[in-house]
Amino acid sequence: MHHRTITGTGDGTTTDTTTAPGTTAPGTRTGIRRPNRLLAAAVAVTATAGLALAATAPLAQAAGPHVIDGTGDAYNDWGDEGTLSRQSHAHSNATWLWQSVLYADGAKWRDGNGVRHPFTKSDIDGHYGWKTASATKWWQSHEGLEDIDGIVGKETFGTADNFLSGPQADGRVDYTGYVRQIGFKRIAGTYYVRIAGQWQKAAYNRLG
Repeated sequence: MHHRTITGTGDGTTTDTTTAPGTTAPGTRTGIRRPNRLLAAAVAVTATAGLALAATAPLAQAAGPHVIDGTGDAYNDWGDEGTLSRQSHAHSNATWLWQSVLYADGAKWRDGNGVRHPFTKSDIDGHYGWKTASATKWWQSHEGLEDIDGIVGKETFGTADNFLSGPQADGRVDYTGYVRQIGFKRIAGTYYVRIAGQWQKAAYNRLG
C-alpha cells in the first residue's frame, strides 16, 4: 500500500510526495489507497447523497450512462461507470473529468519518437484524443493494472476512485493525485466538473 501526500505551498498550489506505509511527513495531509473493490456482475446504479443527501432515480439507462454518479463514500463511486475512449464518449464532460485525474497524477503521453511529455492543464479539453489515450496507458501502467489499453473502463475507473475523499458538506469531492489535488462536486448523486469557471455535470453525452 502506498500513500499520496499533498502539501500546501502557500500560493494556492500543492505539491506531492510519496511516503512509505506508516510514515507521514509533518504538516501534510495523506490520502491512503484503499483496496480495489470486487464488482458484482450486475450492478444496480442508484444515485444518492450530495448536498442534501437525498435519493434520486438511477442515472444509468439501458442506452448507456448519462452522467458520472455516486452514492455514499466517494471512494466507492466510479467502479460501475461507463467507458471512455477515442471511440466511446470521446467528446464529453466525463472525458474532462478523467483528464483532470490524469493531470492530478502527473501522467505522461508518448510522442511519435517515444519521448514522454507531461499531460498539462491545457490538455484538459474534454476531447479524448491520442494524447489522452497515451497518458491513460501511462496511468494504467503506473497503477499496475492488468489492462493497459488506453481505455477508461470499470477497472481503471474503479482504481481511480480509491483516491477520492468526501463528499464534504458543500458536495466537494477531492481527488488526491501524485502531483496535485483537484476538486469535483457531487450534488444529488451527480458529479460536476469545473469548465470555464462554471460547474457542469460530468455527462457522457455533452461537452461544456
